[in-house]
Amino acid sequence: MKKRTLLISILVLFAACAKVPVRPVQTFVDEIRREYSPDSRTMIFNVEYSQSGKVVTLDGEMNSIAGHDSLISRLQREGYTVANKIRLLPSDELAGKIYGVVNRSVANLRVEPSERSEMASQAVLGTPLRVYKKQGGQYMVQTPDDYLGWMEGDAFTAMTPKQFGDWLKSEKIIYLADQGYVYEKADKNSAPITDITATSLAKALDIKPGFVRIEFPDGRSGYIEREACEHFEYWATRVEYMAELGDKFTSSIIAKAKSYMGRPYLWGGTSTKMMDCSGFTRIVYLLHGIYLPRDASQQVFVGKTVAEGKEQMDRLKPGDLLFFGRVLENGKERITHTGIYLGNDLFIHESGVVAIESFNPEHENYSAYRHNQFIRAKDVVNHIGKLGVMHVFNHPLFFREEFYRPMQ
Repeated sequence: MKKRTLLISILVLFAACAKVPVRPVQTFVDEIRREYSPDSRTMIFNVEYSQSGKVVTLDGEMNSIAGHDSLISRLQREGYTVANKIRLLPSDELAGKIYGVVNRSVANLRVEPSERSEMASQAVLGTPLRVYKKQGGQYMVQTPDDYLGWMEGDAFTAMTPKQFGDWLKSEKIIYLADQGYVYEKADKNSAPITDITATSLAKALDIKPGFVRIEFPDGRSGYIEREACEHFEYWATRVEYMAELGDKFTSSIIAKAKSYMGRPYLWGGTSTKMMDCSGFTRIVYLLHGIYLPRDASQQVFVGKTVAEGKEQMDRLKPGDLLFFGRVLENGKERITHTGIYLGNDLFIHESGVVAIESFNPEHENYSAYRHNQFIRAKDVVNHIGKLGVMHVFNHPLFFREEFYRPMQ
């Protein structure tokens, strides 16, 4: 009897020991961060914890349901008892208005919820947003390139999923001219309502001789010149067709890039008013239907690699995206700059102003600095829809299934 009791005690002790957590909580937090939020610019993962023995209290916020559920289940399987206080975003405080559409010509995204904070990026009129939470008059939003930032509430119109769906279904125009104005009347001599920049979107209400009446997300309306815009859906299908034209498509990209010569630099700028290096490449390719990630260090991961290092520069083709930076002591790369290859050793980029420089030491505009910092080149023009190169035609925050005829 004593032997049996002893055996049962050993089995109970063994079972209890089997439930004692071995791996520390931080290990699981780090794993989930790597898997579900590897880039803090595009995912929200602010998780803290406290621990008392096997009891772990999780706190903070996330915007990944899968990551949230995986963290809890992994801790529980390890033997922890989890008290979960993590807030899943979007916040209930938004009252269901978890989408938004920019209603200014250009709206700024900042790193912190303050107008004095560093600018991280921008979004032009009509850009759709995901909205996650608010702090005072500032809202944390996410642009279609997944970039996160704080935007003041007056800069966009907040919408419920139903309202946002209705916006997507509406007939819209895309503004294709560099810059212009929205007028009160179908007359350039009438008072302007606001300025407007390339790639802006608005509802198309009425077409008059020489003008199109448009509506903003907040309900305001005005007129823009007909020759400066096109039906968004028709334009998107047309540029998709143009991408099959090869050299003509590349020539159009290069011509558009050159049209911004002398445009001044602005950290975080992504509009045709002022731009940073990756903002410049995004605008040029977006006007050809290619939706690139926000930063140079993100753009480098899309498309097909055509050249690695200075030794392979003979492989460069016009229209290739160029990436510059340095290799750290641990072997990791730090991509800090981007531009577009023009051919004949020339490239165009935004650095102070949009300018053309050369990789050839014999050229007057040779840049030894950029030459030495060249890391690689990527072909995105010939890989639309593959290798992470997204056509705006396929972006879920922009499009619906039906498409429209060209404007008459």
